[in-house]
Amino acid sequence: MGLQDIEVRDFLETDRNLGTFDRIVMNSPFQNAADIAHILHAATLLNPGARLVALCANGPRQQAALIPWVDRHGGTWKELPDGSFSEAGTNVRTALLTIDID
Repeated sequence: MGLQDIEVRDFLETDRNLGTFDRIVMNSPFQNAADIAHILHAATLLNPGARLVALCANGPRQQAALIPWVDRHGGTWKELPDGSFSEAGTNVRTALLTIDID
């Protein structure tokens, strides 16, 4: 896909027709734990051997849903320091997760 091939639609409604990827780096929406669904969906678009790196909220719902998933993939979950994004106007506790898909 080039810049001329921009698609505007709900990310959660995309499928592999959008393409598959070797790397995805994302900062999905946090509201109402939407980051969980976005991250898990992004993983379905990865090629074997691909990597996903994502910022997410570091709340109880994210920890319950994503940490076991990250562990199953041998990934990492790094809690970011409080106030990491205060200059952007938010003090949401955040984490950075990384997984590699086999």
